[in-house]
Amino acid sequence: MVEIKKIIDGFKHAFATDGARLEDCDTELIRKLADFVVRRNMSVPAIMFLESVRPLNFVGSQAMVFFKPIISRFFTKEEYDKLATILEKREVIDLLIKEIEQKAKQNDRKS
Repeated sequence: MVEIKKIIDGFKHAFATDGARLEDCDTELIRKLADFVVRRNMSVPAIMFLESVRPLNFVGSQAMVFFKPIISRFFTKEEYDKLATILEKREVIDLLIKEIEQKAKQNDRKS
């Protein structure tokens, strides 16, 4: 019985959705990523992609290691590593989508 409880507790931890505790520098990094997406007119594909991979955000954050040579041109090494860690949290995807949408609306108003 103790073994089953350990397994259940492990699953609870693996699929936990505790509130994301973001620092100011984390939020600023998310805004920088949203700016990057909007400046390249990629807001719609980015939002569609983020919505479709929402359940796999942890796997996606791990895939960032593969794309590091390409994306690291736009972020420092520290920012990129921090972004990969931030994106492991489920709530961050919602925050990123909101930032992209807000910046896209602001960009549309300016045009």
